[in-house]
This record gives sequence, C-alpha cells and structure tokens, in this order.
Amino acid sequence: MSTSTLVTPPTRGLVLPCPTSPSKASFSYKMMLGSEVSDDTLKLCANLFSSNYGIWGDQAAIISKFTVAGKNVKMTGARLRSQCLSHPESSVLLTCYIQVDPLESERPQLYGHAFATVWDYGENKVGWVTQLVVDAAVRQRYIATHLLQTLKCHALFSCVNIVGLVSSHPAACNALAKYASANIKDVELDFIRQHAKGILASSPISYLKAARLRGSLFQDSCDSDAISSVFTKFYVDHTEPLAVLEQYKKKGQWCLGELLDGHEFLAVFPIAPVSLVHHD
Repeated sequence: MSTSTLVTPPTRGLVLPCPTSPSKASFSYKMMLGSEVSDDTLKLCANLFSSNYGIWGDQAAIISKFTVAGKNVKMTGARLRSQCLSHPESSVLLTCYIQVDPLESERPQLYGHAFATVWDYGENKVGWVTQLVVDAAVRQRYIATHLLQTLKCHALFSCVNIVGLVSSHPAACNALAKYASANIKDVELDFIRQHAKGILASSPISYLKAARLRGSLFQDSCDSDAISSVFTKFYVDHTEPLAVLEQYKKKGQWCLGELLDGHEFLAVFPIAPVSLVHHD
C-alpha cells in the first residue's frame, strides 16, 4: 500500500456542476475534519436527516416506545456527534450547499451531507461512510456521488484501500461503488465474505461492532434471498428503497440480494489508494 505525505485539506468549497439541472444553481461541496465541526453545523445536518431520511416501519415499536410507525426518523446534533464523530481526529464531514441563484442575496442551503471514519484493519486502512443523506427534492442529481468523491481530496483517505457502508438504500451502495471505480451489478462478493467480519470487528463504531452479518454470503442455511446484509435492528420503512431496488433489478444492476426488515445492505470494496490534491 502506497503512502503519501499528509497535507492540510482544502477548506474552500469544490464547485461541481449538476449534470441534470439547467438552472443557475451553484453547488458547493466542502469537507472538514470531525474536530472542526461546530454544533451549529451538526444541527443543520440533524435537521436534514430528520426531514429526509425516512419514516419508521411497522415493527419500529420493537426499538422503543418513542419510535412510532409512520413518524419521521429523527436525529439530534448531539447524537450525530456521538454516532458519527466519536473519533473526531479520524472522521470527516462532507457537505453540499446549494444556492439557487448565485446573484441573489439568499444564503446557500444544506442539501446533502456524508460522514465518514477511517480505521486500521490489520495492514489495511478502512474508510467507512457512516451516514449519507440527500434532500429528497434534489435526488438523482449525483449529489451523493459527488459527496463521496470529495473524500478523495482529504488526507485521511489518502491511504485507504477498503471502503464500505451499510445502508437500506441501493443508491447509496451505488454511489460507493462509483467511488471504488466498481459496478454495483458486479461486486466482488468473495472479498466481502472474506473480510466483512474482520472489518466490522475492528471498527471503532459501536453500531457496526454490534451488527450481525446476514445473507447467503455468511449463513450456510440462509432461508431468505438476502446475500450481503447486516441485521442492525433499524426498523425504518423500506417502501422507497424497495422501489428503487426494483429498478436496479429490472436493469440487471444488482447483486447484493434482498432487503429484509430491520436489515441494511452491506457494501465493501477494495480500492487503490488515491493521490492527494496539493494546494499552494
């Protein structure tokens, strides 16, 4: 695995075009180390999550009396810091701000974010996307893809040679596949089978350590059509991700199996370490 000299990541926004919008909207992608993330920024991210992540499913009451079927899955800034930035010096936050018309005085609004954490797994370096959220109003505009691609500009990810996430949404898995220059219809399932248990066991993130591997990759007597999944006991409603999954399957672009209640897909890819972007 190659190494690079660590440099301070750029703090200015990376302005990337929106390939499907003819408007004058300005998209600004920014990144910051976990220790630099303010409470105000986390509050914005928590509000984005609470408004756009999804609703609780029919079995949500299993989790607690506060998780009610049909209600929005809520998040707070404090819980975000605990779950996604518990190791701030090895974590990053990526944000996407949109200004509808750059000539207007209206401030840019947060429309997407991603949290990611890096850790050692044997001689390997894992980069894990712990949360990825895009406002429902601007989906299918490559925002999730751009958020993850921006990780390649951060010093923490210069030596990463394995990337992964758990998500109930096929589009999140597909965005990670693009990061790894892979195809979501042709994932290296043997790689996941060989390394998933060790990667999760070495994780500093509590909910990943507690997750149970499920699917035919990990269970000799699997009685479902799941292939690469984890049982996270996160009973969110799957109506929207299942509809998206059906579209992937119709196009022959899916190989991670079915999505079960309380489960999320497990996507893991080997990658070549990237070269850092240096700024004078």
